Amino acid sequence: MASAQYAVFLGCIVDTPVMGQLRVRTNGALGVDRSTGRIIGVAEQSELSSAELISLWVGQTVGSEAVESISLTTDQFLMPGLIDTHTHAPQFAFLGIGHDLPLMDWLNKYTFKHESEFKDADLARRFYKDVIARVVRNGVTFAAYYGTIHLESNRVLAQTIRQIGQRAYVGKVCMDANSPAYYSESTEDSLRDTEEFIRQVIGDDETQQRLVTPIITPRFVPTCSHECLEGLGALAEKYQLPVQSHLCENPSEIEFAKSCFPDSPSYAHIYHKYGLLNSRTIMAHCVHLSDSEVALMRESKASISHCPNSNFSLGSGIADIRRFIDEGIPVGLGTDVGGGYTPSILDAMRMAAAANRALIAFRRDSGGDQPTSSSKEKPLEAAEALFLATQGGARVMGMDDQLGSLDTNKLFDAIVVDMNALNSPVPSVDATPAVRDADSPDEAWRLRLEQFVFLADDRNISRVYVGGKLIHSV
Repeated sequence: MASAQYAVFLGCIVDTPVMGQLRVRTNGALGVDRSTGRIIGVAEQSELSSAELISLWVGQTVGSEAVESISLTTDQFLMPGLIDTHTHAPQFAFLGIGHDLPLMDWLNKYTFKHESEFKDADLARRFYKDVIARVVRNGVTFAAYYGTIHLESNRVLAQTIRQIGQRAYVGKVCMDANSPAYYSESTEDSLRDTEEFIRQVIGDDETQQRLVTPIITPRFVPTCSHECLEGLGALAEKYQLPVQSHLCENPSEIEFAKSCFPDSPSYAHIYHKYGLLNSRTIMAHCVHLSDSEVALMRESKASISHCPNSNFSLGSGIADIRRFIDEGIPVGLGTDVGGGYTPSILDAMRMAAAANRALIAFRRDSGGDQPTSSSKEKPLEAAEALFLATQGGARVMGMDDQLGSLDTNKLFDAIVVDMNALNSPVPSVDATPAVRDADSPDEAWRLRLEQFVFLADDRNISRVYVGGKLIHSV
């Protein structure tokens, strides 16, 4: 029945369309039109058959032969796909290595050396297939990838992602200043190859629903000249493309950036000056933003990718995402492989909660801000972490009207979670009296989802769908 035009998922359906609001449809039905990859209807506790539901949703009679019913077990649920708003595909080459070093030392010892090896496009062909498959196994349906400075290897990365079926932004990294001689490029080459990469990616995927989109990617301010940043801003405007880079990750990086552009009032203002800070921009980290930079991020409508694993691992600090959210700045989660040591967005959810709690404890113990009823002193809840990994991530990527929740007319990027998978790290319901003896099915599922956020891993990701197509299953 996989060839049937329509699919109806029957079982528990979970999402977080609003920050902090968990929506659980315990006996739900969700219909997908595989020809468009979109959700065509969602119902709860319907007595209608799958074919009758599809007929109701499309407004005409549909025979049962055109509909596949997919029934979830009592230990499974359907939820939106996870979104990684910041990761580096080539850095899987040294995953889990160098976390005793601060950012700039880590870049010079490991990052530039291993990224430079991707001048060999054959290495990219061998390497990236396993990288993308691993990311997908972790339930990531949409990711923002950094490549390297190499045109052909970046095209290989984009092709590999498209072949596997994941949705992605892919950026050719730009570095024409303050970079090792063995891993640098001229300004002319950087801008020419960036535009050629844009044309190749767009030309290779002219379908109505493009899976892979190029993203303008200055590595960060210190490795880009005035001319490079200016040219990248012009390309972003010309092609109306998203932008990604790093901002205020580490104190030494901030001082380095300011020394490169001493006339700028702040690090963030450098990006703004060159047209690289706008509603299509994703800035990773933002650990040490000044008040004026927070205001500029808000006014420019730029977004933040919160990468807590990397911030802890490289000792960069703790980003105050409660403040950003209160300021109206969109926030999503990133793994930042290899600054972060895992491609798991589930880990990013847990780390985000831990970072938030650590910041609250620091304020309390340092004699600074005292605990209050304000939102900045409110611990990040599981439902909020889930929002950041789905609908929040979709907003950061500029696609919250298309992705991030399981609503009618949205693209069906989703995962089936199996809490009773083989060797599952999540205990069974019977082994968890708090769940087993819950007052209602909704409360039981709320507790179960908290366990998912804090205990689950890739073993619990049973199936992964992008645009209505199954791209991974266990």
